[in-house]
Amino acid sequence: MVASLVRPFNELQARAGKNIAKTRFFPLTRIIESKKIKVPDVQAHINGCGRRQRIGLNHRIGWAFDAALHTERTQQVPYESRFARTQITLQFNLRIANGRLARQPLRESSGGSFVRPDNVFYNRRVVVNSHQLVFQIQAWARELGFSQIGIAGVDLTSSEPGLLAWLAAEFHGDMHYMAAHGLRRARPAELIPGTVSVITARMDYLPASTPAGDAWQAIEFSRLQRPTEGIVSVYARGRDYHKVMRSRLQTLSEKIAAQVEQLGHRVFTDSAPVLEAELAARSGQGWRGKHTLLLNREAGSMFFLGEIYVDLALPASDPVTPHCGSCSACIAVCPTQAIIAPHRLDARRCISYLTIEHAGPIPLELRPLIGNRIYGCDDCQLICPWNKFAQRSALPDFDERAGLT
Repeated sequence: MVASLVRPFNELQARAGKNIAKTRFFPLTRIIESKKIKVPDVQAHINGCGRRQRIGLNHRIGWAFDAALHTERTQQVPYESRFARTQITLQFNLRIANGRLARQPLRESSGGSFVRPDNVFYNRRVVVNSHQLVFQIQAWARELGFSQIGIAGVDLTSSEPGLLAWLAAEFHGDMHYMAAHGLRRARPAELIPGTVSVITARMDYLPASTPAGDAWQAIEFSRLQRPTEGIVSVYARGRDYHKVMRSRLQTLSEKIAAQVEQLGHRVFTDSAPVLEAELAARSGQGWRGKHTLLLNREAGSMFFLGEIYVDLALPASDPVTPHCGSCSACIAVCPTQAIIAPHRLDARRCISYLTIEHAGPIPLELRPLIGNRIYGCDDCQLICPWNKFAQRSALPDFDERAGLT
């Protein structure tokens, strides 16, 4: 049996103590070595689920390659399971009942991770078809109150130029954390080493009492004409969504981990340098509207986003086509003209930024334009035709709390 050891490039560079030119080399780059190992108790048997191969290991095989790589484990944080620092692809020849020669890789997550290139993953006790696993994840997600689940890959290199240009223009304002993490936002495998796929989730948040159709949009707009009322953005009128989504994403992660027995993962809900809208768009949750938010044909844009970074190679969801057409209502309605061009937002002029993120005084010229909005702004969403399809939340957590209506 031949095992290919896949090591992170930056670890090899550090161990070698050399200055390797970094042009086009990133920490997620992999260098592959092959070593032969002997595994005495390979067995094959036939069961009701079809052919299945089993491999018995009496020690953590990753240590046989390089124990030093396992002495510096990824630091554990809440809602994060361990990610293997070493990935090993095993390939072995085995004669099965019909006399044909089968070559089957195996996946094992303890001590190192065994990965195979197709859609079936094997570990010591279970065999999981990744398409079936995605269907199961979607079913669990619905039970937990999520509206949709998608799968995205980790290659976001095409989004890096836009991110860099946005930061260079200083459109992020006082949100220094946007610049501090740089391109790690666009590199999931660099942010969390070992990440292979991203499970994206969205959760509708309109309160259950919201009128049907587009009547709710007209009601919200009418409130702007009542200066004695202070308007809180719709998403913030219920329970803190970070708590709601984060705990449910963790529950979903635990269900997945129980299914595959070991899962390296970390959950995010607007809590780390993650390109949430981009990942959601790539995983078929919707398309990026001209206001930069995500739009869904069946749900508009009134939903929250969350992610689970995992070390499982799951089949990516198909993206959807954009459906904004020639509509530019969101650009025209913005009170402060923060949407300076389609898909281009200057956060320094955005009322949501000014009333939530901005630490200093609001610029004098923008104050009259804010009106009676005291926490956030929904105008670009209220005017959007697609939000007549916005869905009411199935969870009471997002029902409006007294005093915020």
